[in-house]
Amino acid sequence: MSENQQNRNLEQFKNATTIALKTMAGKKGLDVTFSANESPTGGVTSTLRPRLPLPDHNMNAESLRLIRGCADAHSLFIAHHDKKLHAQQRPTNPEALAVFDALEQARCEALGATAMNGVAGNLAAVLEEKCSRQGLATISERDPNNMADALHILARMNLTGEAPPPSAEKLVALWQPWVKKHLKKNDLAALKTLINDQKAFAEKASALITELDIDTGETGSDSQESEDQDEQTDDQTEEDRPEDDTNPDMEGLDESGEGDSDSAETGADDVMEDMGDDSGDMPANPLTNRSEGFIPGPEGAYTIYTDQFDEEVDAGELADPGELTRLRSMLDKQLFHHQTIITKLANRLQRKLMAKQRRSWQFDLEEGILDPTRLARVIANPNVPLTFKQEKETEFRDTIVSILIDNSGSMRGRPIAIAAMTTDIIARTLERCHVKTEILGFTTRAWKGGKSRDHWMEAGRPLHPGRLNDVRHIIYKAADAPMRRTRRNLGLMLKEGLLKENIDGEALVWAHNRLAQRPESRKILLVISDGAPVDDSTLSVNPSNILELDLRNVIEWIEMRSNVELTAIGIGHDVTRYYRKALTIADADELASALASQLADLFEDDQ
Repeated sequence: MSENQQNRNLEQFKNATTIALKTMAGKKGLDVTFSANESPTGGVTSTLRPRLPLPDHNMNAESLRLIRGCADAHSLFIAHHDKKLHAQQRPTNPEALAVFDALEQARCEALGATAMNGVAGNLAAVLEEKCSRQGLATISERDPNNMADALHILARMNLTGEAPPPSAEKLVALWQPWVKKHLKKNDLAALKTLINDQKAFAEKASALITELDIDTGETGSDSQESEDQDEQTDDQTEEDRPEDDTNPDMEGLDESGEGDSDSAETGADDVMEDMGDDSGDMPANPLTNRSEGFIPGPEGAYTIYTDQFDEEVDAGELADPGELTRLRSMLDKQLFHHQTIITKLANRLQRKLMAKQRRSWQFDLEEGILDPTRLARVIANPNVPLTFKQEKETEFRDTIVSILIDNSGSMRGRPIAIAAMTTDIIARTLERCHVKTEILGFTTRAWKGGKSRDHWMEAGRPLHPGRLNDVRHIIYKAADAPMRRTRRNLGLMLKEGLLKENIDGEALVWAHNRLAQRPESRKILLVISDGAPVDDSTLSVNPSNILELDLRNVIEWIEMRSNVELTAIGIGHDVTRYYRKALTIADADELASALASQLADLFEDDQ
């Protein structure tokens, strides 16, 4: 089959799938897109912009079935889910919220599966793929992080009468007895009679969650605000959350679900204003004021429940060499057309930097470039020897640049891919100009607090625990490592499940402390982010502005008291309200130009 025929078949399939999705959803105006980064695991997603995996050119039958299953999951959720009704019972506690959303997803899917056999088969294929990718076929014990998945599958079994997929049989075997043991007054089978009544279903789901001894937190208006944000932007994903990869063919989206929440801004501004000159009373070296070199929050308010599960890791340790090679290849293919423009911008930056390095001449030398200003003298008197000149290389002050990349879930898709590729090429450019560069990333190890939250729950859930998740700081390229040996690491950013929450303040401290230990005389820290710090686990049990206040405090200390020069680029999010030296771009496509421009401006300031 010719390539043109393959492309025609591909477009026909995409058009047919789009029409089917819109028809089942009952909304003709949906903006349906296909993305190479979208995982074929279905899930509840934005009702505004459904995104589906991009079909392979070979049109593999199984992959096409998975895409149809994802489309079915989207359309059923859009058709049968009322966000306002959902918000009335939606809990705020992360564990309860995950279960509640999973049960609602099961309800929507069951409505389609019981009515259409083809849809049932497609959804079953997607669920099998999801369980397989999560490694549920090999688990040997119950893991709290799998509770939402287990209840989603158990609910589907009760609502549709289907058997669990083969890769979920162990999960069901581990969780089903536990669920039956705890449900005395209610059971999952009772949900079937309420499948057509979302409000009654949600009330019963809340009762089940309570009986399972899962703290629901508050419900109502706070949940409504969260639900509204989900409707306006693209939701975050991982396991029981909807997939969130951005379509490379679409403009970048401001994905508030993972890092673009502005809800704490007003409160943060008020507190910082109330502090007045108190911030000047900070100790001369606050980098050692809290454990592991963290900076304390305003009035010491920022705390960390435990850091024993935190991780600083080389990118190469998070995937085997074969997977890193595959991910790097995926990154290169995805950004084939972007690479040309990024390279042009990088070359322009290099010319500017090299021109700055060579800005004076040495004259009257015995070798070098012939000095044309002396030719008249030679012609007038042939006995006068030729004279030569050479450029005098004026090196930049010994400089190191650290690029810190937000690895939160909202960066998924094109934003993180462009950030990885742009950083790669810019780092190689700086390397050619003898400027050392390191590339770092920050995220968390879990969505729902991980082992830190488990530890807190076992301790009786003490009030105001502070940061309550396991942070993960990733070293993609160390400053002294050559780019040719580490470029493969940047493909890791496309690894499914890597990008989670973002705790920016601590990441800045970590990156700053690494720079502070370097011998270079000039140190530049450049942050690439698409939003404010967000960690559901931390924010659910602490003041809502705890993370943002800490970020502001860290930035203020670095800008006012450190010799590290701090600058930032915000993607689709105004970071100028945090950083004094920053710029905001509307879309990830502008990142290459912005990064090259920002670095050029920084070196213009170098004296």
